[in-house]
Formats: sequence, C-alpha cells, structure tokens
Amino acid sequence: MNQKYKNLLSPAKIGSVELKNRTVMAAMGMSQSDNGFVNKAVLNHYSERAKGGVGAVIVEVTCVDSPLGLNTNGMLIIDDDKYIPGMTELAGVIHEGGAKAFLQISHTGRGARRKIIGAQPVGPSAVAMPYSFMMGLENETPRALEIDEIKAIEEKYAQAALRAKKAGFDGVEIHCVGYYLGQQFLSSTANIRTDEYGGSRENRMRFHLNIVKRIRELCGKDFAIIIKLSVVEQGKDGGITIPDGIYFCKRFQQEGVDAIEILAGKWSGEAGKNEKPESAYPDCMAVPLSQIMKLGVFLETGKKKTIPYIAGGRAQNPEAAEKALASGKCDFIFLGHALLVQPDLVNLIAEGREDEIRPCIGCGHCIDQQLQHGGRAICSGNAVLARGDNDYSIKPAEKKKHVVVIGAGVAGVEAARIAAIRGHEVDIYDEANEIGGQMNLACKPPFKQHLGLLKPYLERQLDLTGVNVHLGKRITKQDILVMNPDAVVCATGVIPSVLKMDGADRAINANDVLSGCKTGKNVVVIGGGSIGCETAELLCKQGKKVAIIELMETLAGNTGKTAQTILVGHLKHRGVNILTNCRVEKITPDEVYYRNKDGILDSVKADSIVTAIGNRPKTELFDSLKGEIDEIYNIGDSNGGGIIPNAVYDGYTVGNKI
Repeated sequence: MNQKYKNLLSPAKIGSVELKNRTVMAAMGMSQSDNGFVNKAVLNHYSERAKGGVGAVIVEVTCVDSPLGLNTNGMLIIDDDKYIPGMTELAGVIHEGGAKAFLQISHTGRGARRKIIGAQPVGPSAVAMPYSFMMGLENETPRALEIDEIKAIEEKYAQAALRAKKAGFDGVEIHCVGYYLGQQFLSSTANIRTDEYGGSRENRMRFHLNIVKRIRELCGKDFAIIIKLSVVEQGKDGGITIPDGIYFCKRFQQEGVDAIEILAGKWSGEAGKNEKPESAYPDCMAVPLSQIMKLGVFLETGKKKTIPYIAGGRAQNPEAAEKALASGKCDFIFLGHALLVQPDLVNLIAEGREDEIRPCIGCGHCIDQQLQHGGRAICSGNAVLARGDNDYSIKPAEKKKHVVVIGAGVAGVEAARIAAIRGHEVDIYDEANEIGGQMNLACKPPFKQHLGLLKPYLERQLDLTGVNVHLGKRITKQDILVMNPDAVVCATGVIPSVLKMDGADRAINANDVLSGCKTGKNVVVIGGGSIGCETAELLCKQGKKVAIIELMETLAGNTGKTAQTILVGHLKHRGVNILTNCRVEKITPDEVYYRNKDGILDSVKADSIVTAIGNRPKTELFDSLKGEIDEIYNIGDSNGGGIIPNAVYDGYTVGNKI
C-alpha cells in the first residue's frame, strides 16, 4: 500500500459492509441498458471499475417505477422481478473485481420528459421543474401525486431494494439529488404541499423516512442504506437551506441510515458571474459541505455524528482526497468522472503511479451526450466509455509494424500510444516544439485550467509506451517515402479559415490572441463559436471592450450545454456587446459594419479585429500519400474530428486497427 495515502487506502465500514478502502464510485448514469436490462456493456463498464481498485461501486440511477419514473431511454430498471437475473450478474462481476456493490434506486418525478415516459410527469406538487443550465431542460408542469400514489411509490422503492438484495447487492443508495423525486420532496420550492408530506422539514422528508423504514423491514439491518443528499439547494427562492440539510442529516442518522453522500443542488437558467464550469472546479469541492453538516449535527444534538459521510467532487487528486480524510471532514471519498476516464485510478494510486492517471478535463460531454442528445455517455479521455460493449482489452498485434504518426495532438498521441502498447515500433512527428496541438491553445482562456493537466499525461504515456518522439520537424511526403513505414497515421490538425473581404488584412486570428498577441482597447471578435467566445472572455479579463458578431442565433453552439451556458453568462455579465444573427459586410480603419437579421446595416467601433470563423482540415499530406502508402489513416481534426472525444476515439480505433 502507498503509505502517502494511508487514510484513503485503509479499510472502513458502511453499516455492516466492510470496504477494502475509503473510495466509493459515485453513481453516474451511462444510459446504455437494453430497455432497462443489464447487458454486456453494463457488465463490462462496472467490472472494469471494480477491478480498478475502488472500495465500493454504486451502480447508476435505476428506475423503481417505469415508465413514469424514467430519466432516459437507456436507464436501468428494477421495478419487476424479471430484472433480477441481470442484476445478479452485475453484482457478481463487481464482487469478482474486489469491490462492494450498491444499487442507486430512484424515480425521476417532475424531471421526466413526456417524450420518454409517454405521459405527464408527476411530482410532489404541480410546480414545474425550473430551467437548469446543467441539463438545458424546462419541463412541463407535473401532476401532483395523490397520497395513495406516494405510498405506492414508497413501496416500489422498498421492493426495488429487496430485489437488489436478492440479486446479491450489499446495499442500496436512495437518490435525493438533482432533478429526481427524492430532492423534489425535500425542497420547499418543489414541494408546496400542505398535507403530511409537505410544509415542515419533517413532513418533507416523510417520503424518505417511510422508504428507509420499509427497506429495513424487508431487507434487515445488515443490508446497507446510503442516502445521496442535496444538503443545500440554491434556487431563486431557496429550496433546501443549510439548516434544512443539517436537519435531514440528523434525522436520517436517527432513522438508521448507514451513510450519507453529501452534495449540493442548484436551479438557474442563467449562470452567475462567479459560476465556474467543470473545467475549473476545485479539488474535493463537496468536502467543505460535509464539514458543515458534521458541525451542524454536533451543534444540534450535542453529539458527534455516528454514521459516515461520503464526499468528494473532483477528487482524483489523491493528495487532496487524503487531506480531506485525514482532517476528518469526511469519512469516504466518492469518485465520479475520475473513474470514467481512468477506471483503474485507485490501483494506480495504491501502486504509486499517480503520474499515469489520465485527468478528467471537465468538458461535460458525458452528461451532455445523454441529456441533450439522448445517447450514451462519452468521454474526452476514454475512448471505450459507453462505446459498443465497453471492451477494454487491447490485443497484441499479429505482426509487428513500423508506424509513423504525423501530428502529436490528442488524436495522434492516442493512436501512437495504442499502437505501441500492441507491440508496434512507433515514431511520432510534429513540426511544433511541443506535443499537444490545438490543446495548447485551448487551455489558455479563463476557466480551462484542467485541460492543461492533459499534456503531462500524454507526455508520460509516450515515454511509458516507448514511442519515439520527434519535435520541431516538418515532415514531407518525400520524408515518409524514404522512411518506408508499414503504416502512416496523419493527425495533422487544422488551418484557421481566413476572412475574405476588404479590410480583412487588419484582422488577427483568435489563435494569435491566445498565444499572447496584444490588441487595442476596442476589440471586435468575428465568430461566436466556442473559440470566439472563449477568446472574448480572455480579452474581457484583460480590460478590453469587446463585441462579438456571430452569423448564427446561438453563441458557442459547439460547446457542451453546461459549459456553453456558463460561458455566455460570463460574457453577458462582463458587458460584451453580443450581436447574433448578424453578417459582417465590410471593415474600415475604425469600424466593422454588419447587417442584422432585419437587413439593417450598422457598425461597431474597432481598434482591433479578431477572427474566429472556424478551421479547415489540413489534409494535404494525407492526400499526397494516398496510393503511395498501402496502409494510411487520417484522424482527428484533419478528418473533421471537431471535439476531443471524437479525436481520442479516432486515435484509439486506428491504434487498434493497425
């Protein structure tokens, strides 16, 4: 065991269930079931994380009442005995991997969408779910549940827990966070009932206490119960206050719950000026809330809490996690996206191989892909995640080849890494003096610091896998023909598109600004995609007066919904002059003229002009080699990759194909 993390790696109990260490995989929806049934993709996904060293696996949100309680079409279901065989297999592979198995049980309530459930959603009260920029959803007003319906749902939760026990799970987690029914009952804004299920704190948690009591009756005291709890809900009019959260923690402890996973909730249609995207979240961000709950329970009861608190939130930094445990602020660390991108994270920590941990960059595509696009979760660092059957095996090459990769951006490095792991001799070239490609500029705007963590990981992987790295050298067709490689991978990136009109010679590209090029005081950014908007925010932080002219109606439309909303919110708060549905007509020495959607010509003052009008794939080398090299591939941005998950998937796929 790595002695640097003796608390993190030491055994501990949740109820009567002993975990080999203090790490818990948080439940995260993957949306990859077959009509609610466990399939090979689900089994492989959780098996890989269990084998990766985590102490306990909490299986993703699972519906207790379909179709009314469904979240996505790919959500797991456990409202009928027919799901027990698959769940038995799932609990089995988790145990075989060395982890304890918990099942998160839930009902989506007013967060459900009619197109998924085929009916009007239900909730504690007829109060529509407020717009949440995390999900980009504003649901219809739900139908308020009758008391007999509430009691029927309580029983569905309990029966779901009993099925989980029959399937071999060590316990369940009751979901009381986010837009799910558990939080809706606890929130004073979602729950405005005046009967026994509404009003006071005690009444608002009656639903949960009844479920806990019934699970105990059916499953016994040795079957662990965890509550995943929003201890504060920040909404326009409140919802769950810190005192509410303390009261809920105290009462759940009194009613025999075995552990509480501490989180916060938020409902807002527009990001505040201090809102941070996930790409800038601090390490272990939920740990201070755990400390507050711990102190609050002590002040209310005069006694220390007696059940463990599970906290985390960007906890893949083992030093931060160890510090949180050593200080007593929490008792277990939950790991979420960190385990999506690096399934064997805990093993790497235990073995002292922290420098091999692939960081989560906080892009949010895992959430966005499900809730915005109705698909499975994907990952910017893990090409296997929720793709096909989640098969993590990398097979040795049948024949060793000499592979040349041109371009050491994200796609090229991934292709080189996988090809080398399979046994090929790999040389990677880049005309820049550093690896990383577009990533080196993408991490320059405000709130993108986690993206910068990726480069050291990629450098370490090239070193570990024995890839021969050649930087500062531009490779031509003739160079490659002289090398006579068996396979060539072109990952040559993009070339910024050029604005073609009178006066365009005044403009500089956004990449130049991100590289440190100075501008005047009044800056017009032409192009409102993610690069244009992020560059505009950087200019604002430099004290510049900024305008954005964008042809489309939406800004940063190629960004994940949460990151997009926060970015646009920042621009509005910083006073950026946002001109959408506008076409640039001409550029003069002092102004940029544009025509709005009504055809009216107007202008904005400009000391400097920055263009961010997109890129074109750089395919010249690939095109010249076609027909000259038998095995040649074009991947990443030079193949229209667009976003990091696509680039990584391209590289991984080609690396396995060669």
